[in-house]
Amino acid sequence: MTGSYNLTLVFASYCVAVIAAYTAIYFGTRIFTMHDGAGRKFWLGMGAVCLGSGIWSMHFVGMSAYTMPAGMTMSFSAPLTILSWIPAVLASALALYVITRPTVSALSIVASAVIMGAGICAMHYGGMYAMRMDPQIQYDSLIVAISALIAVVASGAALVICRQVRVVPAKYAMAVKVVAALVMGAAICGMHYTGMAAASYPMHAMAAHDNTLQGQWMGIPTAIVASLVLLLALVVAYRDFRQAELERRSAAQAHHKVMENAFVDQATGLSNRTRFEQQLMQKIAVSGNRFSVVYIDMNGYRELSNTLGESAAQEMAQGFATAISDVLGRGSQVARYSSAGFIAIVPPLNQNELATTFTQLKRALAEVRHAETYGQWLLGFSQYPDSASNSRLLVREAQKTRYSSDLNAAA
Repeated sequence: MTGSYNLTLVFASYCVAVIAAYTAIYFGTRIFTMHDGAGRKFWLGMGAVCLGSGIWSMHFVGMSAYTMPAGMTMSFSAPLTILSWIPAVLASALALYVITRPTVSALSIVASAVIMGAGICAMHYGGMYAMRMDPQIQYDSLIVAISALIAVVASGAALVICRQVRVVPAKYAMAVKVVAALVMGAAICGMHYTGMAAASYPMHAMAAHDNTLQGQWMGIPTAIVASLVLLLALVVAYRDFRQAELERRSAAQAHHKVMENAFVDQATGLSNRTRFEQQLMQKIAVSGNRFSVVYIDMNGYRELSNTLGESAAQEMAQGFATAISDVLGRGSQVARYSSAGFIAIVPPLNQNELATTFTQLKRALAEVRHAETYGQWLLGFSQYPDSASNSRLLVREAQKTRYSSDLNAAA
């Protein structure tokens, strides 16, 4: 004998399955990004409990959707019902473990799918066995085999989907996760209702007298409670992972700041000597490249520092940095090479262009604070590859004075 279904509860069971599937996908993608071993194990356990409980709840909501043949009542053994929860959790733990591994072979996916499918079948048929009757429920072996095959194929598909979802671009991640959860939910329900189709109930079968759980209470209330618990788990996990992500980003920004400070002159904001030498070697590495190196030495920097203090000297250096960058333009790479020296990589300049650049610098640097008394400076330059073919000689050639603000003429 067979019964019928309440379609409202069937839909409710599908909703529980979808939420459970989404929980699995969420935990799987989030756990993968965690590096802390203890944290990974904790959330792996939490994820397994949530997903297993979701699948288990879906089963009993689905059972509540089933109306027993006339004259029969649905009831369950409490110990066996609770026992049927364990295979669902173990199968879920295996799924999350496979999802979060860095690399997994195809053979591992297949083996895991078989073990997971066996766990889901154990949960389903264990839950059915908890509905003890006399005489016992009878099963069609072929349909049972089909339900087991569905469980294995659905498990394999779920593993592949969950591993692929985590690499989806961020702007599509939410939509893909929802679609994946809808598909996985359909697979979970497909296995359950195929398994239910394999069952038939002997005429005049009676529930065991010590079955303490009645089917009526497991319907909509179970679906609502299970969904709320799963959603609450998602919220808690999201808040935890969000905090962890904020801490990770803060640490990354701090590291970036440290690295940035290692290559930037703090007073002027220009690249420092180390960064400049890297840039120069990168320029030289480009085949066929031609450029000029301009060096400017603040002759009065040390005297200013000794007379008015280091802060005044740094103030003049800041003014020099701004003026030099403005005159040389965006195409240049200006750096503070030493406390009193600036250096820049600029497009190749001929003698006339260098003279013009010197005149422009003289006019701009004269406006810098303290420059009237302490702003004497020297300018030198070199050409790549005419002056030298390596970075060290290029800098040395550029440091040879060619123009002096004191003499107002070529040296």
